[in-house]
Amino acid sequence: MFNAVSKYLPLLSAIVVGTAFLLWGYNGSNQNADSGRIEPVERPAISVQLPQEQAALVDGLYADASSDRAYAASCLKKLGPAAAATVPYLIDRLGDPSWLVRRQAAEALGKLGDVQAVAPLMEILKDRDGDWSVRAAAALSLGQLGEPETVEVLASALNDMNAHVRHMAAIALGLIGTPDTREPLAAALGDSDAATRFSAAIALERLASS
Repeated sequence: MFNAVSKYLPLLSAIVVGTAFLLWGYNGSNQNADSGRIEPVERPAISVQLPQEQAALVDGLYADASSDRAYAASCLKKLGPAAAATVPYLIDRLGDPSWLVRRQAAEALGKLGDVQAVAPLMEILKDRDGDWSVRAAAALSLGQLGEPETVEVLASALNDMNAHVRHMAAIALGLIGTPDTREPLAAALGDSDAATRFSAAIALERLASS
């Protein structure tokens, strides 16, 4: 049975992650207060040559409306590694006044695959006073980036007060899959959140079979 579960791990992970992201869309901690806010932000002096489409999206990251900035980050996320040159701008948007922009930027950084995002994403995850959905996005992105140096901070995130953050941290540790992830994942089997326990169990089974 466990071998069958391992076989379908990518599908199961996609279902779990997709469900979590849909839940965020309806239950974000500051959703109503943040939607469409007009709040100009300052653009840093970063000199990067970009294709026309990406340059336009970077301009969007600094639009006055927070909804426009979030949309631009979401579009860059869909471009994946091809948009890696925009990573410095997305890192900058991790400091956006809008939690939604910060979350979209954190998600995009995981998809673009540039390890220069690792340190700022770890700082986001360690900020327990920040928005939980941004921490959860940072956790998953760290897993997608797959750097072993992030295991300690992800293991610590398994103690986060928010279940969604713990769930994403468990998935992230499973994605990294180094031997030192085994102990924190085993501890997560006792989590009060069913999704966290499930993801930890799947990750441990994958480790056992590798």
